[in-house]
Amino acid sequence: MIDRPTDRGRIDLGGYIVGKIEKSGRRFEMLMDPEKAWEAKKLIREEIDKRLKAGAEKSRLTIDDILDNNKIDLELIFESFTVFEDLRRGKKATDGDMEAVFDTSEGMRIAGHILIEGEIHWTKTQREEEKSKKLKQIITIISKNAINPQNKKPHPYQRIEKAIEEAKVKIDLMRGAEEQVDDVVKSIRAIIPIRMEQVEIAIKIPSAFTAKGYNIVAQLAQIKKEEWQSDGSWVSVVSLPAGFQMELIDKLNKLTHGRVQTKLLKS
Repeated sequence: MIDRPTDRGRIDLGGYIVGKIEKSGRRFEMLMDPEKAWEAKKLIREEIDKRLKAGAEKSRLTIDDILDNNKIDLELIFESFTVFEDLRRGKKATDGDMEAVFDTSEGMRIAGHILIEGEIHWTKTQREEEKSKKLKQIITIISKNAINPQNKKPHPYQRIEKAIEEAKVKIDLMRGAEEQVDDVVKSIRAIIPIRMEQVEIAIKIPSAFTAKGYNIVAQLAQIKKEEWQSDGSWVSVVSLPAGFQMELIDKLNKLTHGRVQTKLLKS
């Protein structure tokens, strides 16, 4: 356990990594096992993605969600529940600072905050593996949904990959591939002519399914017009990449048991 303050020298992390979170001008750090933390973050991302796909009203996980998850063992992920202001110098965070920011000085709950929303210094191998995986996902999405506006044909996978490399695009390891597609396309427009092929769809969702249905639509499409009908149903016109059209319709059909109404307006 790392427990002894020593401002005179820096602590050897001994194979562990630092997880930190900065809030209200204060910094909090804890020591983590890199492999177990990596697996936990993947589980968290999978759970968030599952909630989004199911149309949950709240996709963000809470601290209690983490503490109650039997697949995530904070005692194995964190070297201890000692919270530091500057871990490498052995300077502990004060109870007053922890209470002011988190309304608790309980190390396990603060560990949950770091795992959900903190910055974690991953190992080089982990960063490279995740970057490669995310990059392949992003290129695949772009290759299926983007065209060269000059000839109306899709760009080959390899051409998109080369453009991303030339544009020196940075891939965010903790954001989903879908969330980064628009930013990547904007970055490579200076390298190759490219446009995401968009379609417009009119949608009507019955009142019994509007809450979850709205969230499904908002995750996959841009809502251009919307209106609540007197019977409680939700009517909208949305724009989205052509490759996501069937995914959106399938999800809405599944949610509403086939009662959703959709019409392609422009492709």
